[in-house]
Amino acid sequence: MRSYVERTPFLTLAGSFSNALDALTAMKTQPVDLLFLDIQMPEWTGLQLALLIDAFKTKIIFTTAFDHYALDGFKADALDYLLKPVSYADFLKAAQKAQRYIGNAPAAPQEQSLMVRTGYQWRKINCADILYLEAMRDYVAIYTDAGEKILTLNTLQNIAAMLPNSLFVRTHRSFIVHLGKIQVMERNTILFGKTRIPVSNCYRKALQSRLNPGILELTAI
Repeated sequence: MRSYVERTPFLTLAGSFSNALDALTAMKTQPVDLLFLDIQMPEWTGLQLALLIDAFKTKIIFTTAFDHYALDGFKADALDYLLKPVSYADFLKAAQKAQRYIGNAPAAPQEQSLMVRTGYQWRKINCADILYLEAMRDYVAIYTDAGEKILTLNTLQNIAAMLPNSLFVRTHRSFIVHLGKIQVMERNTILFGKTRIPVSNCYRKALQSRLNPGILELTAI
């Protein structure tokens, strides 16, 4: 969870603790906006701690390996509930939900920009500038209208969770395309000049249902 927080640009890690008492003591002197809280902990459970920190106005996202705690978690006014093992995609969605609720953090990547780590830097990319994204083993390549190829150490699934669904569409297990940039399709291929993006049969129907009216689909004669 610590590594997830550190790789998420709009989150700042205030501390991590292995027991409820230490966490409570720290929050008395340094209140936090959001707490990722395990339910099973030594001495006090996360549910017991949740009742004690209500006065601090801290929003809680529970994490646990057991799904039967879900109802108790929501009774404790939890903002979300993550079942272990927690993927970064699920973590990010929950964090973005908290960000929208709290409303005092920088703009979320689900809006019109994307923050990615490239090399030793974080880089902000406007979603409107993205042409398509490609999974490349341990990396994702982000191709822009300007001809740039930006590599980030991540998975396509994680990046997809940060993209606005209204603008992007999955065409293949290795490709995501900006819907508004599609002008020509030829059978199971999207054409961007000389670049050919494959469209898998399992994504074809969903893609066609979202294409703009007047799209030109070419078929071989």
